[in-house]
Amino acid sequence: MFAGQELRSTDRPIYGSSALTINDTVYFYGGYYATPPWNMEALWSISTSIDTSTLKQLPTNPYASPTFIYGQLLDFNNSLYTFGGHNPTNISDTLPPEPLRYYKLSLDTLEWTPLQKKTLDQNIFPLERYWHSTVSFREKAFLFGGMNMTGPLENDYFWIYEFLTDSWQKMSLSPSYVSPRCGHTASMLSDGQMVLLGGYQCVGNYTTNSLITKSLFSMDQAVVYNTITNQWRNQSLGGIRIPDSRTYHSSVTTKENQIIICGGQDGNAQPFQTYISSLGDMQAMTAILDTERWIWKIPSASIENQPFPRSFAAAAQVNDSQMVFGFGLNHQTIYDGLYIFDAKSENWVPESIDDQLVPQHEFKSIAIIGAIVALGVIIILVLLFACYTLTRRRYAFRLKNALKRTKTILWNPRTGEPFWTEVTRTFCRLFFFNIYIIAVVIIVLQIQNSPIIDEKYYKQTDDHTINVPDIRFCFGGWVPGESPIVHCSTDYGTSCTHYMINITENIQTGLDYYGDPLTCFLFRAPDSFQLSRTSDRRGIGSYLKFHYYGNQPDATLNHDTTYNNSQIHIVFYNKYHNPNIPVYNITTDNNNTSSLSETANFEWYRPEENAQFQSTEQVNLRTDNAYDVKPDRVTTSSYELIERQEIQTGNIWNYAGVGTIRNTHHQITSSAMTELTAAQFITDPQPMGALHVSPKDFKVTVLQEQRAFTFVNGIGVIGGISGLIIGLQVSLFGYRPHSPWGVVHRWSVGQLRQSLLNGLKSKFPEVANVPIVHPLQRRFSVAGHTTQSTDSSNHQKLPKRSNTEPATWDQQHHLETKLEKSINNPSLLNYQIDSETLCETEEENTTVRASIDNYDDDEEEDETNRMARLEERLHVFELLFQAYYINDEVFRSLAFALKANVQPTTNNESNSCHSRKPQ
Repeated sequence: MFAGQELRSTDRPIYGSSALTINDTVYFYGGYYATPPWNMEALWSISTSIDTSTLKQLPTNPYASPTFIYGQLLDFNNSLYTFGGHNPTNISDTLPPEPLRYYKLSLDTLEWTPLQKKTLDQNIFPLERYWHSTVSFREKAFLFGGMNMTGPLENDYFWIYEFLTDSWQKMSLSPSYVSPRCGHTASMLSDGQMVLLGGYQCVGNYTTNSLITKSLFSMDQAVVYNTITNQWRNQSLGGIRIPDSRTYHSSVTTKENQIIICGGQDGNAQPFQTYISSLGDMQAMTAILDTERWIWKIPSASIENQPFPRSFAAAAQVNDSQMVFGFGLNHQTIYDGLYIFDAKSENWVPESIDDQLVPQHEFKSIAIIGAIVALGVIIILVLLFACYTLTRRRYAFRLKNALKRTKTILWNPRTGEPFWTEVTRTFCRLFFFNIYIIAVVIIVLQIQNSPIIDEKYYKQTDDHTINVPDIRFCFGGWVPGESPIVHCSTDYGTSCTHYMINITENIQTGLDYYGDPLTCFLFRAPDSFQLSRTSDRRGIGSYLKFHYYGNQPDATLNHDTTYNNSQIHIVFYNKYHNPNIPVYNITTDNNNTSSLSETANFEWYRPEENAQFQSTEQVNLRTDNAYDVKPDRVTTSSYELIERQEIQTGNIWNYAGVGTIRNTHHQITSSAMTELTAAQFITDPQPMGALHVSPKDFKVTVLQEQRAFTFVNGIGVIGGISGLIIGLQVSLFGYRPHSPWGVVHRWSVGQLRQSLLNGLKSKFPEVANVPIVHPLQRRFSVAGHTTQSTDSSNHQKLPKRSNTEPATWDQQHHLETKLEKSINNPSLLNYQIDSETLCETEEENTTVRASIDNYDDDEEEDETNRMARLEERLHVFELLFQAYYINDEVFRSLAFALKANVQPTTNNESNSCHSRKPQ
């Protein structure tokens, strides 16, 4: 299995190779990958710009240098030298040791020359080894540490090689603090000092080494060998933070004598090793040692540009102060990318300039949030203003006046229209009203019987992470106590084995797979353990890797046929709703710091769900998210987390369509595919098989139930029907507005009202008698009297508007209401503005002068003044019509009607007309 989404991907996943820079070219030698032709010796070159398009394989003889993994590469006089290593396809810890295999490659001819000696005299030539270190200074190479197939080397740890004479010199290890080590790094400074860092004391042999927990050397100490004086010393290392102890890491030395270390793993036995920086501390991966002050410095993490945790990577110094670091191994994942670390800037160099740009979506998110906040502030201000206006509003009509206006709305014949027009208008109103009521009833029934539908959308976190599922592994076909164990890790190398819970004892009475004894494990990680996109290079990994370690059960002979009935039963669960927890009374171990709800807080979604789950467990009826796989196969699976928001059908509020009350149900869907052939793995100990689990997408699918038709939808439909009915009513019978300015005129307050009143005052004559409000003559205001008194003392003098100060809106409207009440109601014929009315006006506003004066009696007014006042009123009428764009259709109709009915008049008719004139 190799990883994708690597920076500067070479499409050549390799581990265990070595690297060296000569002039402007980086050479990679050896390494291993289980698929031909990369499982043979190979030599690759790439320019120091690390442009992957320049990567090429040099055409050398692959059989001239068969040792290619864990070797060391040096250069001298335009030639490459390789020291040690082994071929993993031909290994045995029982073979006798052999002399060190080392080879020379001429860069001019690309021809390999084997230099291995044939004698086993350990005092003359070193033995074969791997996990050692080799560095060069001037004309010598210094080989230190390592082990061979049979185990640690006895008194054979430190050698000096002469390039010119092709000879070896054995060196003693003294003083005592210079102990042999494996999996370390050696770095050569410009002054001839060799610095040993990290590693462990060599233990075991090739077969057992990976199964043994190793004792690592601390990174607060370095062993330094002076190649000029041949003296050893123990060098203490300081710094604000000391790097984590590690082995199988990589290192390079810059021109400024800074040592950069990167990668590696801890000393736990495989497959339980933890790779450096895989537990979330990405800073831990890289460290810089200043050899002038012997101080460690930990550079800041470069989340987007630094490599994933790994061991057995290749590293070389480029461009004086930079390190190229690439390839490597993380559990069963082999990497193919190349990365560049700059010691001066203490940062990993991005692949392109675009990678350094700040993501635009962050700015868009800030802009959206700002716009939402601004809109919210505006809405709040509008609501506050509306509340203020409503509290200050004065109602113009009382209850009786409201009832009167209601009657007027229902039956209000227009002057000059025949009786049938008002009857038709009223009939149509009732007809439209019935249609409206029927539509409302239908909509109410439709809301009540509205079906429930799913609205599908996706939600994701800001860092594009997603939870992992709970996975149950049950091994069938093994003798109890001999079933495999499950090792868990991510593609970044983060270990998750400690989240595996052995539930074998819990399921013994409830789980049955056709009578097979089962050994079961439940993978249950905490909320903080989340996968992320590989392209984002954040989090702990992008997918899970489960490997099964153990032995296959013995084959069974049945009817002369040998077969193996071992199987692994795998079931996926959503971590927020795992029925195993309450049914089998499973609790997390002390080492599992899960924050999930356990048995006491588990809730069944339906009353029958508990019984249904136990029934399927007992007779093996489960089909959803359940898979039976062979233990020696690699299975690839994917999952999708689903959050179903089920509506509460019994809650009447859910018919509203706003603030719907729902219950959240957590679900999961998954798919899996198993390879047809047995799995092949590349590291020891080799697992039997594996399960790789990845999310389909780093989003949670939300299925939100919603009524198809709600009260809010019904209001929209009713509003449309209302508008259609009103529009049809207006088209048929016209529309008379109550106020030209509508609510703006009616509800105006403060400066707005004063501005409107001032505008009216400036456009009309100040001495004008206002139509409707001021009667033309007193006799018109008391029309309908059977007798009319001629006594001036009985005549109430009608008010007259002051020339200097207009009446206030409240006073004018108060008088208007009383006048309108007298004119429109025949039972109130004798409308008078008595002293009580004037007193009420004075009480409302004592600071306002009386705006109404008494008119002269009709008997004292001559004909000329009366005609002038009439002309004034007509002029005001015309101004009002022109100012408010009142439709002149009725006037044209009247003119047309009068013109059509004009007949030649006789003298008698003329006299009769004169007789009808008012006196």
